[in-house]
Amino acid sequence: MIIHGVPVFPTAFPNRVVLGYADDTIRMAMNVPTDRVFFEVLCHGSRPNKNGKTYAVPFVTVPLRGEPIDAQKLFDIILACREYRLGQPVRLLMCWVGYGPDSLAQQLADLLGTVVLAANERINVKTLEPKDGGVWLTFTPRYWK
Repeated sequence: MIIHGVPVFPTAFPNRVVLGYADDTIRMAMNVPTDRVFFEVLCHGSRPNKNGKTYAVPFVTVPLRGEPIDAQKLFDIILACREYRLGQPVRLLMCWVGYGPDSLAQQLADLLGTVVLAANERINVKTLEPKDGGVWLTFTPRYWK
């Protein structure tokens, strides 16, 4: 399926989708075992810009070229996935998208009204664990607080 111009592909795991065309990095990460509690979205993420914003960056053209996706578009994409159950926690398998107080992950948690797990650094594609001192952070909707 294509949403907001972004191809969305299923994986071997029913709770994981890939945004955009898979390069070698994404293909390697696609087969790492999943945590079935979460609906997982796999794609590249952007480093924080000068305003601290981060984005999902799926490859949407061939040759591979990334297009930034903000929280609203990511929200629309997730809701369109038949594998997603409303209220299900989401894990963003993307570098950097948990960085900062108004990260992509926090904005998505606010929009979905559910918990979002995201890394604040790069992710090791062989283990799906944060690298370089990064950690998984849990984001809850701000209106829950």
